[in-house]
Amino acid sequence: MLRKFASLLAILFSTLGSTGQQVLPSYLGSKTLYQCQQEHYTPPPQGYAPVFINHVGRHGARHLTKDVASSLAFTLLQKADSAGALTPNGKRLKEMVTKLERVEKSDVESISYEGGTEQELIAERAYKNYLPVFDQPHPKFSVTVTKKKRTSQTADAFLSGLSKLMTLPHIEKKVNDTTLRFYDLSPVYVQFDEEGNWTTAIEELKKAHHYESLTTRFTQQFFTPDFFKKLKNKDCAKFTDNIFGFESILFSIRKEIADHGYSASDISFSEFFDCNDLETLGRIDDAEDFLVKGPGQNNMGIQVKIAVPLLADFINSTDTYIRSKPIDVQLRFTHAEAIAPYAALLGVSGASESTDIIGNYSKYWDAARVIPLSSNIQWVLYKKKGKKKYLVKVLLNEKEVAITGLSTDTFPYYNWKDLRSFYKKRIAQLGSSLNENGYQYLLRTK
Repeated sequence: MLRKFASLLAILFSTLGSTGQQVLPSYLGSKTLYQCQQEHYTPPPQGYAPVFINHVGRHGARHLTKDVASSLAFTLLQKADSAGALTPNGKRLKEMVTKLERVEKSDVESISYEGGTEQELIAERAYKNYLPVFDQPHPKFSVTVTKKKRTSQTADAFLSGLSKLMTLPHIEKKVNDTTLRFYDLSPVYVQFDEEGNWTTAIEELKKAHHYESLTTRFTQQFFTPDFFKKLKNKDCAKFTDNIFGFESILFSIRKEIADHGYSASDISFSEFFDCNDLETLGRIDDAEDFLVKGPGQNNMGIQVKIAVPLLADFINSTDTYIRSKPIDVQLRFTHAEAIAPYAALLGVSGASESTDIIGNYSKYWDAARVIPLSSNIQWVLYKKKGKKKYLVKVLLNEKEVAITGLSTDTFPYYNWKDLRSFYKKRIAQLGSSLNENGYQYLLRTK
């Protein structure tokens, strides 16, 4: 009964429109489709208007990042099929995985139609909400991406949304992995990612949720007893993880599935899971994101410190605008691994609280709210004509947010000098400065 209910849910969600607010399954976590988190905004103090936008965003909803055929699940299903060792559920699962492989084969690592739509709508809302920034004779843009093609595609989609509303100047995209893929450039963080103390916390969480029993029970339904008994626990874990990953990506590629002539029920991995299993797997994934990318057990730990080059870039580019106004819109497109630590480093309320009790992490942090697909952080600078004072508003996923430890009499608008001083001090506390080469900082920080 539970499996049938999960399958019906998947079909229901797959038929919802891609542009409206949707009630999506909570187990999607960081693969949750983007939804603007605020519709109406607090008016700025009298006379102040937006003049500059500083933006960093995660790529839009995407296809898988690895070919289906390279997964353990695909390999095991093929091997078992050749040996006549698939159960009826195994045969149906193999058909679904094969169909997904056909859908994904040519689009691995790319954003999906859904992802492009997400970005276009974010751009359109930015234009509407901060019109004075765009509605001038010759607005100037700077666009920075990572070496991954999905960030370049995301930038194109964002600009496509703007092009429907204004004539865009010629814009050249630049690659800057120091500010946008810093997590790959820090040797200490790379080691932490592989074998940090967070692994112990995750193992404790898995034991509490009977993870090994779950993955064994899930995998067993697809193979005959003789074939199954040859599998190790780690095989069952990886197999389950693969299928759960396939299930989670379906919401991002609904149009592509339909374009291949398949219905939602043709590729519906949720029918093999109990609802509680999906929630458990999602909770474990979210906890790992919290520990490895977010505030985790130390909100000034290595996983957060590495975002310093991005914060310095935000401050320096805002300073440059105030001095000489070379650009009006600074756009950056990156990955969840950059958005989560940056939100924590900024002290964004609801995205920067840490805890030593991993079972309680969801009280402080929610991947679907902090780093959904197309997640973004914006600083919008405001100025009053004839005045030297600047105000700045910080938004996470287009929601006005409070900065923990920094006060203001005009929330959500902060005095720029106060915000700048607050973050400059934080950077200094982490052993860097606004002038330090970000790459060198990443190499030496611990």
